Amino acid sequence: MSNIDDEEILRDNLRVPALSPDALARIRRATEAEWRAQTGGSPRRLWIPRAAAAAVAVLALAAAWQVWVRGPGVAEGAPMAQLARAEGAGVVELRSLWRDAAVGVGSELRSGGDFEARGGSLLKLHGGGNVRVAANSRFEVLSANSVRLDRGEMYVDIPPGAHADASFVAVTGAGEFRHVGTQFAIAVVDGTTRLRVREGQVQWRAPDGDSTLPAGTEVLIDRHMNVTRGTVESVGQHWSWAETMAPEIDIDNRPLGEFLGWFARETGRRLVIADDGTQHQIDSIRMHGSVRGLTPMQALKAVMASTSLRFDLPSGVIRVSFAGESPTST
Repeated sequence: MSNIDDEEILRDNLRVPALSPDALARIRRATEAEWRAQTGGSPRRLWIPRAAAAAVAVLALAAAWQVWVRGPGVAEGAPMAQLARAEGAGVVELRSLWRDAAVGVGSELRSGGDFEARGGSLLKLHGGGNVRVAANSRFEVLSANSVRLDRGEMYVDIPPGAHADASFVAVTGAGEFRHVGTQFAIAVVDGTTRLRVREGQVQWRAPDGDSTLPAGTEVLIDRHMNVTRGTVESVGQHWSWAETMAPEIDIDNRPLGEFLGWFARETGRRLVIADDGTQHQIDSIRMHGSVRGLTPMQALKAVMASTSLRFDLPSGVIRVSFAGESPTST
């Protein structure tokens, strides 16, 4: 990179708006407070040599600069989740007075942070469960247990028993959406919020009251709070993006039944075992190897190919039986 390019980057980064009168007043108060703490002086008799005053002012400005660059509360905010996986351009933290900062896999997302998922991403929640964020989504971490979606779509997966200490809440302009042992997708497009409940229940807290939405419910709430209710299946293409971002499962030396339960939940299906003989066979199989990097459907095909069992996928179901048995719908 040339010196000219370096200079242009520096100029772009250092070009900031002028400080407001309120900001200047805060810096002046901070400077006076620091001087009093060091000298025990009174603000009514405040007198500092010019050189010392300039030095204190520079220090105060530097401290204020760090706050405005990072945004209030970001550095010391409560951690909500860890970035477990990111695709494409990944996740960036949006900063008003500085260049957007890439968020590395393994980094914490803390309250006060404003983020954009430029590729699909998987967030591992500290209280248990995960949030999957679709590409081109913008969101703000409000607290250790809440997130605000401004644009795009996210899929919240809180298994029963997870987040026992405090409910996880997704917030949009339509209100608060609180999990109850839940899988749900929430989207914001042109000011309209769309909620789809896949498993469990969602408690919706709106300005005009609270309601509980069961699995299979789809709700559209426009910017004027007009509500349209409908139904949604637990399987289908509308869930496929979230399934591709599912947390990976370690199958090595694990029972087959554990994997089948994982697949059923990740794809919104009910697991059906054909008979007792099939169940006994499932209980006796321990898997080996890895399915890392595979979607749930790809992983199912790979795992079942190594057994004497077969699977069928009638509507909303995964049915497992012996390979020689004729499939039947359930």
